[in-house]
Amino acid sequence: MLVTNLIVSFLVCLIFCFLGVLASPYLGLLDMPQGRRQHDGPTPLVGGLALITTLLAVSRVRGLGLPFSRLELAAIISMALVGLVDDLLDLPARNKALLGLMISFLLAAGVMHRLPPGHPAFALLGFTVPPMAWLESGLLVLLFWCIPQGFNLIDGANGLATGFALVVVGSLWGAGMPHPMMAGALLACLSLNFPKARLFLGNCGSLSIGLILVIYAQKALLGSNPNSLLWIFAYPIIDVVMVITIRLIKGKPIYIGDRSHLHHQIRERWPSLAWLAMPLLLGISAMCGSEVYLTGPWVIVPNLGLVFLVAMSGLFTLMTLRAYRYESPQEIESMKEDLTNTEAK
Repeated sequence: MLVTNLIVSFLVCLIFCFLGVLASPYLGLLDMPQGRRQHDGPTPLVGGLALITTLLAVSRVRGLGLPFSRLELAAIISMALVGLVDDLLDLPARNKALLGLMISFLLAAGVMHRLPPGHPAFALLGFTVPPMAWLESGLLVLLFWCIPQGFNLIDGANGLATGFALVVVGSLWGAGMPHPMMAGALLACLSLNFPKARLFLGNCGSLSIGLILVIYAQKALLGSNPNSLLWIFAYPIIDVVMVITIRLIKGKPIYIGDRSHLHHQIRERWPSLAWLAMPLLLGISAMCGSEVYLTGPWVIVPNLGLVFLVAMSGLFTLMTLRAYRYESPQEIESMKEDLTNTEAK
């Protein structure tokens, strides 16, 4: 049954993807290469829209319920609509983040409503989190807001975001929590996005898929081991922390996009290893995600994955700091002037 649902979801998503590619010029869902977007030619932004449509259609036709409550499903669709509007109109980053934050508050309220009264405290990163509503709600809001935004930010190379989503789904499947419809739809999107991109997920896809992943992981892991949530999303968390640090070093606003993410750094600092960027990052992500199902001496695998991830991000941060320190004052002022002009536009 699981394999059948995976195959059906894969085929249906392929059909929706092809239909979306044909309709994209008429819908205005084309990504044009410019600035830091260095892909070849206009590319349809329909992968995420096809995936969400597939999940809704397959679950309805086959009589399968998605593993989400009505509130969670409404939040996912709302996030997809926010991303779709962004794909069409290029929303300001602050507005997109604010809308995502509002959705996160609603999801956090839903989780708090389901928690039994008098539930025990839980451990997070070695600290005991007492059962205080304001504290638990704040942590949940951060979780539901930060992960989709981080997933959106790593969507900058063919196959990377979709591949990472498959890593998360695969890790949870390895822990006995399968989601075959999601896996099949992601495989369909990946087949059309890597190695040559015939379509992109778009912000509709990256934001909604990021939210699906965090809701799915939260429902599976929050009650048993909250720390596992940090392990499974270690890659986007550490990547975003590194990017924010680099932008602060350069005196750039943290909401202005650039090419300082891990996949950019690997490709531009080590050009001969550019082909290795995606498999390396996904391999390290899989090592970190294995924390949810490996036990005993095998826990060395996720620990090594985390060490590799932290070491690589630390190395690139130091290299950026060193390079920036030796730039002339004129170059720095010119860069800041360019940023000011960009924000004004």
